[in-house]
Amino acid sequence: MTLNSNIETAIVGIGQTAVGLLPGRHSTGLYIEAAQRAIEDCGIPRHEIDGLLTSASVVDDNVRHHMIIAEHLGLFCKNLCDTMRTGGAAFGQALQLAQWAVQAGRCKAVLVVAADNLLSGPGKGHGVSTYTGLGAHSLEFEVPYGAQIPSFYSLVAERHMHEYGTTPEQLASIAVACRKHASLNPSAQKRELISVEDVLTSRMIASPLHLLDCSLISDGGGAFIVTSLERARDLKKRPIRVLGIGQSQSYYHMGHLAAGVGLPDGRKGEFNLTNTVQKIAAEQAFGEAGLRPSDIDVAQLYDSFTITALLQFEDLGFCKKGEGGAFVEDGRIELGGELPVNTHGGLLSFAHPGMPGGIFHMIEGVSQLRHECEDRQVLDAQVALVTNVSAVASNHSVCILGRD
Repeated sequence: MTLNSNIETAIVGIGQTAVGLLPGRHSTGLYIEAAQRAIEDCGIPRHEIDGLLTSASVVDDNVRHHMIIAEHLGLFCKNLCDTMRTGGAAFGQALQLAQWAVQAGRCKAVLVVAADNLLSGPGKGHGVSTYTGLGAHSLEFEVPYGAQIPSFYSLVAERHMHEYGTTPEQLASIAVACRKHASLNPSAQKRELISVEDVLTSRMIASPLHLLDCSLISDGGGAFIVTSLERARDLKKRPIRVLGIGQSQSYYHMGHLAAGVGLPDGRKGEFNLTNTVQKIAAEQAFGEAGLRPSDIDVAQLYDSFTITALLQFEDLGFCKKGEGGAFVEDGRIELGGELPVNTHGGLLSFAHPGMPGGIFHMIEGVSQLRHECEDRQVLDAQVALVTNVSAVASNHSVCILGRD
């Protein structure tokens, strides 16, 4: 496949369903609704969509899932059709695949769509317990006696506290900022304002992570469409340019990750529990975009837990390693601050339907650059950074988007 880097690409259509508790809604129906809204948003003729990427579903995990969704949507002839199976990091990676397909001349337009009914579906995840049961690793060795997802992230948080003096109050500041932004978003699942004290007095899930340090359980779905910038300019909505993308993966199991990841260039041990390979993905994305962290107007950071977000401020270069706790204090990441983060509310307060959660970060990044976010709009936002993370902070994608 030969890429033509002179072909610029853009996100041209976005769509999402309601989120939260949606009883009676099958995940397939949520997929179709989100996709149709993205198509209607930009007005692209359906016959021009010749690429489709879906996300693996926790509730309905079918290896031919993408074929089923394509059939429901009436997308008959696809040159790219697959299900992304990289969990929370899928949508930055899907954006890159879509970009490559357009630049290679294989696709005119690629639809990326994801949905799940994790809260009301067969798993009936009416609390954090269902999220703890989702398998981040080989369940053969971890159920019923091994650690579950919040426990893994709690180990990362404890290590960061040990190495850098990070406090529970600093972690709580991230949850408070996300909830403040969600309170301005009529679509968010949780809109009631919370305080640092509320976070610290909420139920302990896996020390030091409290209930309000953990992402939500939700139903819902979202979609976006990628095409060439030239084609995008003829459609209904302002195109949002894809400026740079990076991705990097390290060890999947924490025992290996804790020992330090050795790289071919000799950086042995540089990457571990508190130093993630997101740094490499960020270097790729910023290098491709020709930008620096100081050029970012708004960031949508994958926030499965407060510690997930805190690590990223450091590894993306917004502050030095170990300074993430201080960086998130004093309203710096809130609207009006130096770096507004997760302006839709994030996974902590907007919604987290499992695997599809990260697609909402992409949608919000596009919405901010279109200047469509009303009360939560970042003034004159021109450049947005979007991250997706999975596999206990070892699988990363970093995307930089720009207003055309």
